[in-house]
Amino acid sequence: MKPIGLASRSIQLAVLTLLIACDPRPLQGLTLDLQRRDPVTGSVTLRTETVDPKRVGVIAVDVWNYHWCKTATMRVDAFVPRMNKALDAARAMGMTVMLCPSDVVDNYGGYPQREAIFALPKVEVPSVVNVTCPPVPDAGGCACGRERCGGNFGWDGMHPALRIDEADLMPDTQAEVYAICKKMGLTHLIYVGFHTQVCLLGKPMGLRAMKSAGLQCVLARDMTDAHPGYDPSRNFTPDLNTEQVVEHFEKHLAPTIHFEAELTKLGKWDPNWVVDPVRIAPWGTLMRPHLFEQPITVTLTAPLQPGAEIRYTLDGSHPTSASTLYLKPLVFTNATTLRVTAFRDGRAVCLESEGSFARLGPMPPTPQIAIGDLKPLRNVGFGHTYNNVVRYSGNTQAPQKDRSNLGQPLKVNRTTYQTGMGVHAPCSLMYEIKPEYERFVGLAGADENLINISNGSNLAKHPSIVFKVFIDGKEAARSPVMRVVSTAWRFDVPLPAGSRQINLVAMDAGDGSRQDFADWANAGFIVRK
Repeated sequence: MKPIGLASRSIQLAVLTLLIACDPRPLQGLTLDLQRRDPVTGSVTLRTETVDPKRVGVIAVDVWNYHWCKTATMRVDAFVPRMNKALDAARAMGMTVMLCPSDVVDNYGGYPQREAIFALPKVEVPSVVNVTCPPVPDAGGCACGRERCGGNFGWDGMHPALRIDEADLMPDTQAEVYAICKKMGLTHLIYVGFHTQVCLLGKPMGLRAMKSAGLQCVLARDMTDAHPGYDPSRNFTPDLNTEQVVEHFEKHLAPTIHFEAELTKLGKWDPNWVVDPVRIAPWGTLMRPHLFEQPITVTLTAPLQPGAEIRYTLDGSHPTSASTLYLKPLVFTNATTLRVTAFRDGRAVCLESEGSFARLGPMPPTPQIAIGDLKPLRNVGFGHTYNNVVRYSGNTQAPQKDRSNLGQPLKVNRTTYQTGMGVHAPCSLMYEIKPEYERFVGLAGADENLINISNGSNLAKHPSIVFKVFIDGKEAARSPVMRVVSTAWRFDVPLPAGSRQINLVAMDAGDGSRQDFADWANAGFIVRK
């Protein structure tokens, strides 16, 4: 992205405004098929409206890089390729694109797209329309089913794959959006983004606020996703949740368009583009796996590719048009890696998706000998080591007995533990295996104390830890990637007769060690009877 200064940005705005004001042509070029529903019967009505693209703004709300719900995070990820195509077309047609990450917009201080907002003239926002509507369907925000995610505000920006053009703008308030509309001569706003019934509706730059100011607001129903829910026992999926919310908007709030269809009519969308992944619910990934205790039901959908055949594999191979055909929700009873895409007439029409699911073992017993009561043979951690002496990095410390690495109670997945060791990955704790030791047992997870401060704002997305157990240099057990507010992984590792050493390792997951505070809780040894 080539930055532009405030002065040049002001000149751009002034020139474009002058061109709009002096353009003698009638409003033309973009004919929208607007869909509404009768508030009582739900019957669909359509009308068309023609508007000059230069009078149209596209507002993308909360296209975040993270969400406390892992499935919601991946559903944002699934929409970004589609949104990039639509926003590129909108820019090319002269529409004004506004990217609005709301509560993390200040992380874009210094970006010209944000700084340009402060050069806009201050204007009074009128109250033109009294916008009222019944409560919008809200399924609770977690699309992971029975094993619900825990809340935190880990996002710190927009999705990294979302393209930001130098001509885009980043407003945050109703007044800022209205000032852009006045400056650019905008009369219509098309909304895309997440999560429809919460953010697109309720945020200060959202649809309700701008409709009340007199703007003609439209929801792009193929580029939005509700604050989701998932209950396969009653066939309630995140896609169905979104359909219900969109219908509610059409009945009570605003018309909708199918943005892809609108762009296709104008030759701005190639039907051969492959931009939509198959959606998975719940949607665990290798870096954020879905942990479960009881068998789980997994649903696959491709709602933007109607009629496509969904094909999947469970052996790690790429799915092909000859792979197993998805006919009904899948039930997983063990750890599973799922790969899936969709085909039409033998051609892939969806991007490949991957799901990662890890089943927890039985809860291990409480150890008879706690590791905190033993002297380690080796104790190295996050820092620089000279002659077995560690200079620990930043604010990290040596492993702490019965406390987190920063001295708070050991806490994993909303549970506080009295015994264990608090470390920061990477860290190795090596102990002698005495002849009477029969098994190593323990729980391991990302320490959660960081969410006690501002609910983890800007930070809770970072911790990602893999725990491993080595016996005499050979890996005996490992966890999947552990994240904040995920269930502690359960270790119950037999110790072969004659074993000499056990090494308890906490590693970063390959994405760096920022905030990788980790807990070995209730960890230690069971002795032979």
